Amino acid sequence: MSTILDLPDTSAEGTVTLPEVIDAWSDYLGGQERLLLVKSTDRARKLLMQALGLEQGERVGIPANSRRPLSEAVKKSGGKPLFIELDHDLKFVPETSGLDDVQLTWAQPVGGMPPPEPLPGKTLFIDYSYSLPAASAPILPGAATIWGLHLATMVGRSPEDGALIAFNDDAPYQTALDLLTGEDLPNLDRALAQCERLSGQDGLAARLAAVYRAAAEGLHLSAGLPVAPAESSAALPFGLVIRIPDEADVATFISYIRNENVHLDWLPEVQPMFYVSYQVTANMELTRRTAENLSRWIISPLGPDFVDDEITHAVLGPVKAAEYTGVRWYTDAVRAQWYNNLMLEWYGPEHDAYRMAFEGTSAIARESEYANTRND
Repeated sequence: MSTILDLPDTSAEGTVTLPEVIDAWSDYLGGQERLLLVKSTDRARKLLMQALGLEQGERVGIPANSRRPLSEAVKKSGGKPLFIELDHDLKFVPETSGLDDVQLTWAQPVGGMPPPEPLPGKTLFIDYSYSLPAASAPILPGAATIWGLHLATMVGRSPEDGALIAFNDDAPYQTALDLLTGEDLPNLDRALAQCERLSGQDGLAARLAAVYRAAAEGLHLSAGLPVAPAESSAALPFGLVIRIPDEADVATFISYIRNENVHLDWLPEVQPMFYVSYQVTANMELTRRTAENLSRWIISPLGPDFVDDEITHAVLGPVKAAEYTGVRWYTDAVRAQWYNNLMLEWYGPEHDAYRMAFEGTSAIARESEYANTRND
């Protein structure tokens, strides 16, 4: 995905102004206001905590699978990370020990997954640093959202990768704006070039969105598996983000996909549990449950220039795995039962084809958050 996100080298230099670049990003995001451009994602994280007035030694909630740069930014801003446990939809678990005393929380979803809702009485910052903004991105919950701009080239990469921050309220926006200096700005020409690269009917965002829609429709019609709603995410999707149903063994399901020679990203490989969360947990059972919840999410990667055969191939692996493990059409119990009965009718009770491995009503209830609600 990084080869898609990274802005190619550009030669323009010193020709645009900050208001011009802000206006371009505002248009791309569908008219969002209160935007700031910052030289790096690290500076963006620290700026938000500085604007919030984070106190020395204050606990800051971050997901149990946070990436190291977020944890380090919290510590360098004077805070102490508290690792928040995650449920099967990767939402925050309010029962996490010590969370009652936390005022600030961070979410760090992968591209294509929506962030969790803010916990009552707590400030939420959303960190999409590892993706790019989606066109006409929805206004997300929480106080502010960070996106990486991925401005540094692969050769000679520097920490100044660029970041965009969108605020939902005037007060934190004005506070952060007052803290900025000229040294905090990214390369404005490259920031504009990235926006132009994403924008328009033939832009990167539109092409990726078209591929995503085709793949999601294909997966829905052929497998009916729970998929994270990318339209509720404000970042470019890494691919189809799919939850392996509880009735299927994770290792077996993933093995079946990869045996079809289909590339697959597994969330614990993309963004695993941060090892410190195991060392400091006050409830190991809850922490292990978080790891299990993470393990059930897979990503079938997509690219903006995928052709029909590549889209079909991206869907093929999950379809075959769902068939073999008995969870095909998991979000359409009526269809699954019909298919199960059809196999019995065609091949008899001793057949080795599809056998429905779940109870429809309970499965749909469990997966209601990510069940595709479209009707055939």
